[in-house]
Amino acid sequence: MASVVTVLGSWTVKPETPTPQPRIHKLSNLDFHISFENYTKQVYYFPPSSRDDLVESLRASLSRVLVPFYVLAGRVRRAEDGHKLEVDCNDAGVSFVEASAPDASFSDWKNMAFCSIEQHLNPSEVAITDPDTAPIFKVTKFKCGGIALGILVAEVVLDGSSNFAFVNAWSEIHRGLPLLSPPVFASNIFQARQPPAIILPVRDYYSSPIYNTHSDKATDVTCEYVVKMFEMDPDQVDDLIRDVHSGPYSYGRPPTSFEATSAMIWKAITEARDLQDSIITSYVYAISLKGKNRWNPPVPASYIGNSIHSPCLTAKAGDIKSRHLSYAARLFHEDILSTTQEHMQSAIDWMEMELGRGRKINLNGDFVSGTGIYSTSLHSFPVYSVDFGWGKTVHYSLVMQPPWYGNGVTVILPSPRGGRHRRLLISLPAIHMKKLVNHEFFRKYTTLGS
Repeated sequence: MASVVTVLGSWTVKPETPTPQPRIHKLSNLDFHISFENYTKQVYYFPPSSRDDLVESLRASLSRVLVPFYVLAGRVRRAEDGHKLEVDCNDAGVSFVEASAPDASFSDWKNMAFCSIEQHLNPSEVAITDPDTAPIFKVTKFKCGGIALGILVAEVVLDGSSNFAFVNAWSEIHRGLPLLSPPVFASNIFQARQPPAIILPVRDYYSSPIYNTHSDKATDVTCEYVVKMFEMDPDQVDDLIRDVHSGPYSYGRPPTSFEATSAMIWKAITEARDLQDSIITSYVYAISLKGKNRWNPPVPASYIGNSIHSPCLTAKAGDIKSRHLSYAARLFHEDILSTTQEHMQSAIDWMEMELGRGRKINLNGDFVSGTGIYSTSLHSFPVYSVDFGWGKTVHYSLVMQPPWYGNGVTVILPSPRGGRHRRLLISLPAIHMKKLVNHEFFRKYTTLGS
């Protein structure tokens, strides 16, 4: 099978109804803590469509959905102060690409998670502040008729929940349905106080010179990184929760699946790395501010933009390795409970001060030396319910491209099987991945994807 994807056509798609001008969308400080100046890469795989006008109809519905999602059709640029980014909502449009994979069929892979041409279904990364770049939507038709939709959208504009809200809105408009929950672009929800007031210590972020390439996402490009997928079925999830709840550090109620899974990942990777007991290991995860009682007044469910706080848990490697799994789970449980709105507001105010000094905001984890883990959980997002009218998603992929994702990045994803099935994507150096795959503790709760 030739791994060739041929581009058949390319268009610029603009909002069907022009956006009133001028319009500038100010990004919030929470957008800047996800300060990676590139795009999130995703691919949705769909069953065959019999529509001859599929590409034309997708372009038309994309133009319609860009009316309420007008920010996506703009361009990210430096604000006048030179310190922050903003979006000029100038209707410059998005790029829409039609392509064909004439020699490839979905059946060529036992599992679409191992699609060997996936990088070709999703264009290369580009700098978001380049005025000639834009979000890209690439529709590729396979020999079998299957459809792949590759999407690149700036991470500073859309976080995970916003990404899925946009794709779902597009699919509903494509099916002729009304948009029941219009997007809310209101970054002032997370604005800093004036003057900024750091009431509580800021533990979870640090700042660096804006052109410092040794940032939170920097990795050792000389190292061979491997990305593997692991499956968790409901029985394994239940066993994991049961083992945490019966452990010596349990905390009254059974752990959430997030607490238990995160603890398992932290312990297994720390042991696979064979870190010295005295080394401080870190685990960065996300708390949604859309959650119940997280923010007052409550963040609208249809808020578009980054609405997450990224706590950084730390512990001695020896404690994570030698103590029962419930120890790490308890750390997550207590950290989540103790994170108040003031913790997050103080962080936003601190970011305001650091950005004003011309500095860059970074996650406070060490993803260079191999002691930290950066985790994001998408398992609750309904990616497999997306339906443009010819069938629901059969596979979803967040494209992890080393070395950008680097050492210790983990993503918890939903599974096509639905329910409480989970998928874990993990990126590690090859030597540590080999140990993780063969780790008896890790294998108890996961199965290597095949």
